[in-house]
Amino acid sequence: MRQAKDRSEDEEPIAHSRLHSAPKGLLRYYILHKIAQKPIHGYEIIQDIDSKTEGAWRPGAGSLYPILKKLVSEGLIKADPEPSDEATRRVYHITPKGVESLAHAKEMFTNFQQRFGSLRRLFIELIDPENLATFFVDGSNRQFQMAQEMLESKQNKIPQTDLEYILKEYTLNLERQMNWANRMLNRSRPKLTPTARTKTVKPQ
Repeated sequence: MRQAKDRSEDEEPIAHSRLHSAPKGLLRYYILHKIAQKPIHGYEIIQDIDSKTEGAWRPGAGSLYPILKKLVSEGLIKADPEPSDEATRRVYHITPKGVESLAHAKEMFTNFQQRFGSLRRLFIELIDPENLATFFVDGSNRQFQMAQEMLESKQNKIPQTDLEYILKEYTLNLERQMNWANRMLNRSRPKLTPTARTKTVKPQ
């Protein structure tokens, strides 16, 4: 089995492989999300995605601008009548219809984990035993990093009671995982069989 490499907390994460695409619909709704935050032009969105994915995904203009054009035609965003200072870069704004569409999209992504969980047995069959070390070690590290960044970036936007509830439930889940991992460790360790005692014969 491939051995997972030990990494300290201070060590820089391993660079991701470049992604040629992303889950269907993600780019469309991320564009809506960015424009809802503030008026923005297309190149800024490309730079933002490139930065936040650490260079793993940088959608090309051929992917981005057709989506922007479609969002305009659907009435979800609108473009300034004239380009900004850079001749080819129009600034886009969200519309009330776009805000409504984005709310539905965010609800869909919130339920993504639940829908993904229903497919877990299919993924379990597809993972080969020699890849388990990578799946458990690297996968659990990425999962924790995502949970940590998500909570720390939004903790000032949720009530204190909700924050405490999330952390308490997360702590309970970690304890359950730790108990399970310890049980698996104990089962995997070889059992020591008692050696037969030799019978000593007293001299006559």
